[in-house]
Amino acid sequence: MPEFDLNDIRDIENATSANSEARQHEDRAAQSEGKKTPGYLAFKFTFTPSRGDVGGAFCMIFEGKTGKNVFQAFWAAKPYTSKAFVEPSTEWRKFVQRFKQMGPLDKDLGEQLQESLRHILKNEDRKALFENNTKPKLRQYESLIRRNFEEATQCVFTAMCDAEPLGRNELERAKVLKPAKSIVEKAEQVQKAKEEEQKNPEEEKRKETIIKCGAIVDPVRGKASSAITPGDIIEVMIEGEGTAALVRKFLNESGQAPVFPVETVEKVNDRAYIYVRINDEIRGLLTLTKDIMLKTKGQPEPEKNERSMKFVEDIFFFGVLGAAIAGMIFVIRFFFM
Repeated sequence: MPEFDLNDIRDIENATSANSEARQHEDRAAQSEGKKTPGYLAFKFTFTPSRGDVGGAFCMIFEGKTGKNVFQAFWAAKPYTSKAFVEPSTEWRKFVQRFKQMGPLDKDLGEQLQESLRHILKNEDRKALFENNTKPKLRQYESLIRRNFEEATQCVFTAMCDAEPLGRNELERAKVLKPAKSIVEKAEQVQKAKEEEQKNPEEEKRKETIIKCGAIVDPVRGKASSAITPGDIIEVMIEGEGTAALVRKFLNESGQAPVFPVETVEKVNDRAYIYVRINDEIRGLLTLTKDIMLKTKGQPEPEKNERSMKFVEDIFFFGVLGAAIAGMIFVIRFFFM
């Protein structure tokens, strides 16, 4: 909940210090406009001691539609100066300006009472108060807040409250709200956002490098190029110089096969353009003029097959050799021992 510092209300004092006729006329016009279309409500509250020496006041301004606080000034004085009492019906800026005259601020007490207030006037309560700020409703909150403050301080208070509808213009002049953007500024901002959206994809394309790739055909286990879809994994030949040569050299040195996922497939007339994603900045382009069987991932590699066959042959050879040696040992033991 946004709050103004307990001891810092200079902006409000400055906002009320100008007493020229022009300023008064402007305020009256703004107040009149605010009453016609109020979007905010100032809830003003005083608690004066019936017994004890603690008293104070607060002013809370919130948005009616959401209940969100846009301003809060709170003063808890100990000892309280009764001569400084100000009616809650006073215009909100003059009401806040009188806070310091109530007596010396007790910051700890003020924070304690503000914490109690947060639990009483939540967003939903403030929205309800904005929609129905009649005297019976105000008296209801007046009694509820007074009892909570009495429990928190172990004092007895006399409480009074009032509500003042406000327009946005008045709060902007008091520097509580920042000026709203004009229609022209909003239109310019929307146009700028659209231009940024259109510019970003073009910049991404300019950053991206496309290298030429050749097809690797597998007529037995391959997949028809006409059936290739995004997400398929295919093996290609990296062709060309420059970036393509660097990619090819890296794959050769690292012992990796040029196997990449298909990102997009585009068909124009009798040509098929298959793009594979090599990394974030490089794509490979495979251009085909006829339907062929492309080699896909998961097929057995020739080198692996050869190694497997060689491994089997080695096992067979050593098995036969072992049997021969065992036979020779048996014959030697049978005839000579």
